[in-house]
Amino acid sequence: MTANEFLAGIENYEKFDPVKGTVEGKTYVVVPTTTETGKNSDVVINGHITLAHNTTLIFAGGKISGTGTLTGDNTRLIAPITQIFGEDITVDGIWEMDRAYPQWFGARNDISNNEFWHLRVACKQAEEGEKDMAKAKEKVEAAQRAALANLKKWKVDSSDAINKAMKLKHAGEVFLPKGEYAICKTLQVPHGIVLRGELADYRFNVSDEQLPAGDYPLGGDSTPDNLSSYYKLGTVIRPLNTNFPITVDSNGTPITSFDNNFAVVINPNIHPNENHNEAWEQEFPSAFTTIRDIQFANFWTETPSMRGIYAIGGMKIENISWSQFVQAVATPPDMYCDGKTIVNCGFSSPTGYIFKDFIFDTLAGSQQIIKRLAQDSNEYYAFDLSGLGDNLYFHRNHMNMNEIAGGLKLSKSNGAQISCNIINDNIAFYDCKGISFFANHCENGIQVKISNSQIDFSGNYFHKGTKPTFLIRDNNARGSVNVQSSTITLQNNSLVFLDHEDESSNLYIGNINPYDIQTDGYLSLSIQNTYRYRTPRNAAGSMHGCGLAILKEIWTIGEPEPELIPFTEFNDLSYLLSGSSLIKPNFHIIHNHVVNNTQFFRASAMANNNIVWFLEKGAYHYRMQTIWDKKRLIGSSTLTLGDFNLGEIDTYTKKAQGLLLNIGANSYDGPSDGNGNQVVIRLMRARTSGNTAYHSIEIPVCGTRFLYDNGLSVCGFKWKQETSIAPLTVNTMIQSIHFVGDNVVCKGTACPTVGEWTVGDIVYNTGTASNNAMWIYTANGWQAR
Repeated sequence: MTANEFLAGIENYEKFDPVKGTVEGKTYVVVPTTTETGKNSDVVINGHITLAHNTTLIFAGGKISGTGTLTGDNTRLIAPITQIFGEDITVDGIWEMDRAYPQWFGARNDISNNEFWHLRVACKQAEEGEKDMAKAKEKVEAAQRAALANLKKWKVDSSDAINKAMKLKHAGEVFLPKGEYAICKTLQVPHGIVLRGELADYRFNVSDEQLPAGDYPLGGDSTPDNLSSYYKLGTVIRPLNTNFPITVDSNGTPITSFDNNFAVVINPNIHPNENHNEAWEQEFPSAFTTIRDIQFANFWTETPSMRGIYAIGGMKIENISWSQFVQAVATPPDMYCDGKTIVNCGFSSPTGYIFKDFIFDTLAGSQQIIKRLAQDSNEYYAFDLSGLGDNLYFHRNHMNMNEIAGGLKLSKSNGAQISCNIINDNIAFYDCKGISFFANHCENGIQVKISNSQIDFSGNYFHKGTKPTFLIRDNNARGSVNVQSSTITLQNNSLVFLDHEDESSNLYIGNINPYDIQTDGYLSLSIQNTYRYRTPRNAAGSMHGCGLAILKEIWTIGEPEPELIPFTEFNDLSYLLSGSSLIKPNFHIIHNHVVNNTQFFRASAMANNNIVWFLEKGAYHYRMQTIWDKKRLIGSSTLTLGDFNLGEIDTYTKKAQGLLLNIGANSYDGPSDGNGNQVVIRLMRARTSGNTAYHSIEIPVCGTRFLYDNGLSVCGFKWKQETSIAPLTVNTMIQSIHFVGDNVVCKGTACPTVGEWTVGDIVYNTGTASNNAMWIYTANGWQAR
């Protein structure tokens, strides 16, 4: 049947009359009733009407209003996307439709081009011309209160309509056509509902000149009141707090017209009875409830500390974005929930602007006077997925907060895949098992906090910052001995030091944390091919791989903070251990590595415009040593690299040139030492004028050929001030090293003379000066055998 045939057939259906009642299986049409004055009127119900079983109700321009209740009994509903129920009508019972529309209950998606603009205009006009900040603020707030008082008259609040549509549908899709919806209270999404909008290109503050004539959202040839335009608008939901002025609770958290400041609650117990859990609607709800294709924007409202979605049970959240919220999604920490799924979502809340109100943002003199600066001291993670549960899936999401609180938090999760996300704020894992964290991109120097968890980190990008990238500790295990509370695997991860390309980044480069991992030692940590890399900002470039550095936490009972000391047993051999190693509880290292040739190593250096110099311009003198085992002082003789004029302005880049070090060869034929270019490079530097300003640095090289000195650091490893640039006195007679547990088996031409050796260390004699086959280190020193 075509649409025209269907509409023509409406005349053949009986008009719905609540007084006459209905007959099972029949179809009724709701049309406007013409009064004696010639005006159309609604069908009015002021009592309780129950429709007969299996009837069909077709709305053809009519509306049911009044104060009564209309109960369906497997009733088929057919209606256009317009209001068909009055705001005081209660719709109950079982209804059938392909999808439900909040417009049936009076929802409005035309906020941007209608009465809502009056709120902005009223506040703007109140401030204009007032130079006194206090008076301007007072006038704006008075205008705001007056405008908010008109909300009910303007009927901009769609929250009741959306909630009624979800209750009508019971299970299945509730569709929000594109446009902007204001909500003044929390949306309660029952178990099994799919709340869905329309995706589009949402652009804020687009000038009129960029838009084609007549191509404005929701019609019209010009922007109302000559304010911001919206082009190709999707479904946008804007929270609007009606509690004004703002009040706060005892913790300083603002009290708004939303439940715990959440815009949406999933699976709430909205039908409480003795068969339901007091918190969720269905016990252990499956992941059927879905919210997708909606943009939540908190620009237009005086709503501080606005939170996004509170999910009580399984859910799927897909293609959702949040702007200017303190939190996107939270789940309760004390409830069991399987099947948390969040895909293709975005959260944006830049530092300093999270409480900034773009509607009421006005100026008095040179200072901003309308700003949301909430006193809320709670620590929010954008996605706080706490609570026991399995089968968590977090994929292709984007967070950009700049350390407002945190990006992602998991606790008590028993099986989760976190993959292909951009997470630019801190991450936390507490009491988790079976976590796979792979192919994620993490910028802004974030920190991953881990306690009592088992996690596999694989193929991730971490931008280094002012804190160690990984903080692994367990407060509950403190005081125990040899306890393994976390099992962590780091495999094929990149910890990237960004060498900025402009002089304004001096402070940033200088404050890079020298350590990559900080731990109290209650762990099993497997490291495979996880390195620190240097790269220019906004450039990919070559793989300049260097070893990791670990910081120990030594806790003393009664002390609030630990003593932090370098994990020298790892750091001195990081050039090997970053490729393959296992750290067990109490900082015990299990490894088996071989250095084949300690004798062959060369290098050359030159000023280069690929690196910006941040120290004083002038001539600098460089020397170099290779260190294979700093504890035992196994290394090479000192190589003088020469004097270099650094800080000279390059004629092409117009930047101050730093130093490029080419290691492993005197020419460009590549390294050939037999160890894959793995070694600790010890650099020594001084000003050539009087050999002043002495510095040294040790870089665990892991296969890279080029090192870059910007004056403050080499590939992120900081220079240390020294009293001279005298080289270390090392054992140069050792030719190869085999690390076996805590001991070494070496080949050498003579017995070592310096260093801290361990009982059981062996040096096989490859020289000709004596007849002994080897030397073995005992409690009494070296013994010839």
